[in-house]
Amino acid sequence: MSAEGRFVRGDVWSVDFGADPDDPEQAFRRPALIVSDERLHHPNLRMVIVVPGTATIRPVPLHVVVEPDDDSGLIVRTAFQAEQLRAVSIARLVERLGRLDPLSRHAIDEILRNALSL
Repeated sequence: MSAEGRFVRGDVWSVDFGADPDDPEQAFRRPALIVSDERLHHPNLRMVIVVPGTATIRPVPLHVVVEPDDDSGLIVRTAFQAEQLRAVSIARLVERLGRLDPLSRHAIDEILRNALSL
């Protein structure tokens, strides 16, 4: 599916975050979870809100570690970093990898709710 496809909350995409980050921002191409609601994915906005993933696993309470499987499309153990929440242009979405399991999505939702005092 190309970046012009449908964007669905809970889907994992390969996202190009660029090569020149400001520390401690994530950069380069990596998996990211779409957390924005489909109702916000208006064609004129061309943005989605994502939580980037990393293969570097650290004991951080804002991270949700997910094991690779066919459904998610992940090929290595990945920690989704809620503190790195960001809006990105759909032009940065390279390809859809899969869909995160409901338990992991719920864990990320709860972390975001608490971190953002929602």
